[in-house]
Amino acid sequence: MADPAGRLARITLYPVKSLDGVDVGSGLVQAGGALANDRRWRLVDAEGRVVNAKRTPWLHAVRAEYDLAARRIRLRVDGAAPLPPERRPAAAEFPLVPGPAGPCAWLAEVLGLDLLLEERAEGGFPDDRDAPGPTLAAAATLDTVAAWFGLTGAETRRRFRVNLEVAGPDAFWEDTLACPARSVAPTNADMVADPYAAADPVGPRCFAVGQQQWRATGVCRRCPVPGRDSGTGQEHHLFREVFEARRRAALRPDVDNSTWTHTYRLAINTVGLSGPGPIHCGDPVIVLARR
Repeated sequence: MADPAGRLARITLYPVKSLDGVDVGSGLVQAGGALANDRRWRLVDAEGRVVNAKRTPWLHAVRAEYDLAARRIRLRVDGAAPLPPERRPAAAEFPLVPGPAGPCAWLAEVLGLDLLLEERAEGGFPDDRDAPGPTLAAAATLDTVAAWFGLTGAETRRRFRVNLEVAGPDAFWEDTLACPARSVAPTNADMVADPYAAADPVGPRCFAVGQQQWRATGVCRRCPVPGRDSGTGQEHHLFREVFEARRRAALRPDVDNSTWTHTYRLAINTVGLSGPGPIHCGDPVIVLARR
């Protein structure tokens, strides 16, 4: 067994898409590689369109806490959010149940939309349906980005919404999992959608956290959400432009970014390789060598 690249320092679940996350000491990996209770619920409008912070910035004003064992959520409006009094309902607690009940009326008062809550217990509603596993980044990556913009660590984590955080490796270490540099130039036959895929599922893009295994599929392309204050929704001037410039300057020499169309990317997407089982903070994170 190879030496650990680091240790799992943080597990964060996002039970309701676009609302706050919750840190847990351990998580359950489902059959498809997703974490149980991550993106398990999502909001849709009366026409069935997904309601998220990408297109509904007022969601940044909502603070959420969870009792996942009881499937309940407590909501309040962030004190810094620039909402008028009529869109500031009192803090309240609700069951997480699909349909128009539960938190939907409270959220509709804040957002001005008729809402429904949808639930998918197995696999949830991942942003990348082809890579439903958890997102992962080194703790040093998030600390570096926080320093670029003068943000706190907590604010940076709320903006980028990473599931698994690894302590030990250098900043942007996770890029080497998703896009490892190759020692020879690719031929035309290599130019496929996933040039690193192999018949053997354990290859240079695979890693283990404790007893669970995943394959890194790519570095996450980011949406407008990281460029906004997580409590007010206020845009950070030129956030993407500054991020991309600094990201280009910080690219590691052992990363092949030839397929990237831009550098507005952070953390990696994953696909599960093992069956259901637990992971725990403190578990070793090991890059798996090709068999």
